[in-house]
Amino acid sequence: MEINIRRAEKKDAKRLCELLETIAQLHHEGRPDIYGAGGAKYGIKDVQKKIENADEIILVAVDESDVVLGYTMSKIIDVEENGILLGYRKMYIDDVCVDSSFRKSGIGKKLMDATKLEAENAGCHLAELNVWAFNENAVNFYKSCGMTVQRMYMEYVL
Repeated sequence: MEINIRRAEKKDAKRLCELLETIAQLHHEGRPDIYGAGGAKYGIKDVQKKIENADEIILVAVDESDVVLGYTMSKIIDVEENGILLGYRKMYIDDVCVDSSFRKSGIGKKLMDATKLEAENAGCHLAELNVWAFNENAVNFYKSCGMTVQRMYMEYVL
């Protein structure tokens, strides 16, 4: 199967929403104390706006029939100098998903490589994302792509 990576188009919004629902379910299963069942992080109108927004970069992995099998949603952010914090440009990878039927086939790696290239071409100093510790498959995947732990959030569940 040939996989191509391209920018998302408006016609992809419905499929992106379907994949977003799978991610929402994964989060609900991993942290039902925080995430409710059903729904998704973004609705179809939100996704359509993101696709049209020049500041957002949504890459999709498509098969020979142009069916979306996975995506990354990212945004370029310019961090201003503030006290001891130096100013820099970063890419924040907001969301990543590969259809569960196609995981471990190299699609995620292709998407992450293309996303990293977008960040480099935009003059970013780094690309970052956050991942829940319960999602060990994702943590291991991101490490296999060359990402390293930047910081950790810790909690008390009360």
